This record gives sequence, structure tokens and C-alpha cells, in this order.
Amino acid sequence: MELSVERPVGPVGSVGGIARLTVRFEPGSDGTGPTPAELKATLEKLLADLDAIVGVPLAAAPIGRADREVGELVETYRPRQRELVDLLLADGEITPTEHARLVDHLTGSPRPPASRPAASEVDHPIAAAPVAADSSPPAGRTVAELLRTYEIVSLKQAGAVRARRQISFAEYMALKRHFEAAENEGAGPGGLR
Repeated sequence: MELSVERPVGPVGSVGGIARLTVRFEPGSDGTGPTPAELKATLEKLLADLDAIVGVPLAAAPIGRADREVGELVETYRPRQRELVDLLLADGEITPTEHARLVDHLTGSPRPPASRPAASEVDHPIAAAPVAADSSPPAGRTVAELLRTYEIVSLKQAGAVRARRQISFAEYMALKRHFEAAENEGAGPGGLR
């Protein structure tokens, strides 16, 4: 049995590569493997070693700015689903505090967003790119068409396109199923089925 952890060496999409640490467990004399407690301890040690070698994950690294209020976050990202808010956190677009504010906003009653700062005062991430239309395009496009049209090669990119409301939720879920199936088949994220 092997236990591996990996992390990109640089920002996602850069040519920095991936650092991977692996521990191999040999079966005991009775043929059993490690206990869950041994696996947990080993995983924690591997993650600590990976932090020491590569650094903390990009999503855990400080963004270098003050946390934004919920009004600005809602106006910038227009959150509609918890899944997309989680992707923003994983991509390092928002801090854990901002993530909690957006999740609270999604689960609570909607509040009007605060006034938006001038465009020159804000650096817009990809998820906050101008929206092509106020409503999602009609569903029914094939996965192959979506991959080709938006040049999507990963589930994170599909989430960013969905956040810009260029694809419908149903199309995003079809893309999600596509990438999960491709991963299970070992075809890689860009391969068409």
C-alpha cells in the first residue's frame, strides 16, 4: 500500500511542476496493512514535510489584502452555489473569512450588496470577468462543444466559466461528471469521451 501527497510547486497553470511525497507500507507477517491511526499519523508527517519543502498550499497562503465585506464579495462574485464558493477558496481568490461570509450569505436571507468600488480600485480575478448576459445560455450544449468553445481543460476552469454565468448549472454538472469519469478512466482532464 502507498500513501502519497502532492502539491503544485508554483501557481496553478505554471511550469513549476508538482512535488510528490510517497510512503510505501509493506504488509505485516499476517498480511494486514497499516491501521487508520498509523495512516493518519503518516499523512500528517507527509503534509508537514511537504509544507517544509514546497511551502503552504496557495489557498492557505495570505492574499496580502484586508478581508472584503459581504456586499463587495456578492457584487464581485455573484455567488449562487456553495460549490463555486468553495472553488474560489481553493483557487486562493478569497480568504477563509471571505469564504465564511459568502457561505453565510448563501444560507441566510439575501441582503443588498454594498456600493461597488470604482473599477480602477479593484483588481478583478477571472471569476469576476464581465458577464456576457444576465442569464445563463440555454442548456443542451454537449460536453465536447463546451470544452471546445471555452477551451476548458479542468474542473476549476469549468467553475470559473460557470461563475461568469456563461454556462448553465446543468452544463457545469455535465462537465463535472465528464472530468470525474475521465479521471476514473485515467484519460486525463482534457480528453473527450
